[in-house]
Formats: sequence, C-alpha cells, structure tokens
Amino acid sequence: MNDPIGFLLADAARLYRRALDDRARTLGVTSQQWRALALISRRPGSHQGMVADILEMEPITVSRMIDRLQEAGLIERRADPNDRRAWRLYLTDAAQPVIQ
Repeated sequence: MNDPIGFLLADAARLYRRALDDRARTLGVTSQQWRALALISRRPGSHQGMVADILEMEPITVSRMIDRLQEAGLIERRADPNDRRAWRLYLTDAAQPVIQ
C-alpha cells in the first residue's frame, strides 16, 4: 500500500469493531444492537428510519433488530403523537446496564 495512514486507520477500525463485538457479546447483545441502543440513549424518541440512516443499515433490518430488542425488554415503541403511522423508540430501565 502506498498510503500507510489509510491502512493503519482501516486496521484500527477493524480491531475496534472486533473489540466492540466481543464486549457486546458479554452483555447479551450484538454490536449492531448495542450501537442502536447507544444511539437511542443519546436521541430518545428517534424514529426507526433515522436509526437506519445513522447506522447505515437497511430499514427492514433495523425493524427486525428493534423487534428483537423490544422482545428482550430493552426498548419500547411509543406512538408518535404527530404521525399515527410512526413509532418513536425509547430505552427501558433494563437497557441502562447494557449502555453503561
């Protein structure tokens, strides 16, 4: 490679993702689920579409992931008061240990 900085950055990102995967697994979630939980903790009331955009995931994939997180009791969907077709996402108290 002619760009050692680019290689080092990519390698550092890969190692960071691996460490995040390992840490998330010990908490009982995937790294993508943990990222979604972290995002919702910073932006309570987010829409699934926004979560998909920020995490650079397909909306259907995020929807299924949110379903699993809701089944696990880590998040809840609340109706959007301004759009009856939309849901807003909030963490439950059970999600706090995972986030911290």
